[in-house]
Amino acid sequence: MKKSGWMIALLMFGCLLTVGCHKEESYDMQIYYLNSEETALNTEGYNLKSDKAEGQVQEVLKKMQNPKDSVECVPAIPTDLMITDIRLEDGRLDLYFSEDYNILDAASEALLQAAVVQTVTQIDGVERVQFHVADEVLKDHHGDEVGYLRSEDFVQK
Repeated sequence: MKKSGWMIALLMFGCLLTVGCHKEESYDMQIYYLNSEETALNTEGYNLKSDKAEGQVQEVLKKMQNPKDSVECVPAIPTDLMITDIRLEDGRLDLYFSEDYNILDAASEALLQAAVVQTVTQIDGVERVQFHVADEVLKDHHGDEVGYLRSEDFVQK
C-alpha cells in the first residue's frame, strides 16, 4: 500500500511539473476560422506584422483564407471568394466581395460574417463592418440592407 501511495504522489508531482513548464504564448489577436465540420467557429492566435489598421485588415483577411492548422480550422473566407476593395474610415470598415458571395448558403454566410467581424474588430480603429457584394450593400432575404455589424451582434461562446 505504501508503495502505491508513493507512486501516486510521484505521478501527481510529475503532472504538476508538466503543467508548470507549459508555456502560454501571447498573441496580438485571435483569428476566427470554421471548425472542421463547418458548423461553428474556431480561433488561432496571431501576431500582426503591419503597423497601420488598413494593412492589418488586409493581413488578417488574407490569413483567414489560409489557417495554420488545416485539420481543425477551415478557411472562414473561401479561397475562391475575392475581396475586391477595402475601405476604412472613422471606425467603419466596408468590405467589397465579388459576386461569388451570392453562392454562399445561409449558414456559410452567417459563419463568414461572424468570423470576419469578430476578427477585424479586434484591430484598433475598426469598430464595425459592412459587407458589399459587387458594389451593392449586402441585403437580407427581405431586401433590407444588413448595415454595419459589430462583434456584439454575434453570439459569443
